[in-house]
Amino acid sequence: MRYVVASGSFYKVGCNVGKACKDDIPDLYERTVAYLLKHTSLGTAENMHQVAAQYLDQAKDLWWPAGDFIHGLAKGAGVDVDMIALMSFTEEISSEFLPVVLPEKCSTLVVRTPNGDRMIVHNEDYEPHSKVVLLDVTFDGFPRLICVAYIGQLLAGVSLNARGVAITNNSLWPKAQLGLPKQVQHFRASLTRNLVEAVQCLEMQPIALTTHYVVANGRDVVSLAVSNSQTSAVNTDMRRIFDPSFCHTNHVLDGYLGLKMPDPAIMHSKHSFLRYEKLNNLTPEELPRTPKEALDLFSNPDNNVLFRNDEKSKTLVTVVIRPETKEFWVRDADPTTRNHVWYFAL
Repeated sequence: MRYVVASGSFYKVGCNVGKACKDDIPDLYERTVAYLLKHTSLGTAENMHQVAAQYLDQAKDLWWPAGDFIHGLAKGAGVDVDMIALMSFTEEISSEFLPVVLPEKCSTLVVRTPNGDRMIVHNEDYEPHSKVVLLDVTFDGFPRLICVAYIGQLLAGVSLNARGVAITNNSLWPKAQLGLPKQVQHFRASLTRNLVEAVQCLEMQPIALTTHYVVANGRDVVSLAVSNSQTSAVNTDMRRIFDPSFCHTNHVLDGYLGLKMPDPAIMHSKHSFLRYEKLNNLTPEELPRTPKEALDLFSNPDNNVLFRNDEKSKTLVTVVIRPETKEFWVRDADPTTRNHVWYFAL
């Protein structure tokens, strides 16, 4: 996993990140196109680029810094903007043209530690060809941000900023609708000053993708499921997270949103339910009490439920966040570096 420190305008930071990841981006682009051709109904790369161009136009209208960042990424990596656009909006594209086999994505657990504050544990899981970058960035006029993001994409991964706003994301798979790009809303939310502002960014309508977040700011931690009126009975389902624990994987939890269509995870993503059952059935004695225990629970390769490594999904990193103390731990799942843990205190 690459580690990049950068500051300045959105364009400048994008250039620095693109330059640091330029050796990875062309290969990841080719792998992304191949994946979408095989697993979605798009048909051709030209169709992918047409959809990505529409989302890029929406991104610029919704929040211009996202467009600047994408152009900076392309400049730094020495590639065309349309390549970065396709990579940045892969999730929107693949959900709009549903894949034949749904990838098994992230797992999240929220617990209260013995000293009374909350701890968020998260495995970032994605397609096996994916790669992430660890970023320590400060955009002009915004709080410092620690983020695990996907190479060649907007900063819409798992994050904590210097104002104590933390976000994790578990992707859901009801069919995407024409609407706002989730990646831009997530990027914008990661730089907000408090929980209210973050939620306002994440729930803007009409959102294209149905998705789930854990959002925290200090002592406030919420479960936030977001959809659109074409897909569900309600657009936003926000619930406070209380003791002893809360967990989420990548299916729509019973009683959330009121889907107007079957959740594809029921048929195609069975492992999501296995991971949820594993986390939901942890006894109080089994819940992790420290960041080390949390990292060990989620990143143990012998635990083939939470730790993913198959043809559908791969665990890329394990992250632990304590939003009240503004602490952030990252363990790379790469077996050559997995014993190394990055630690940040903001």
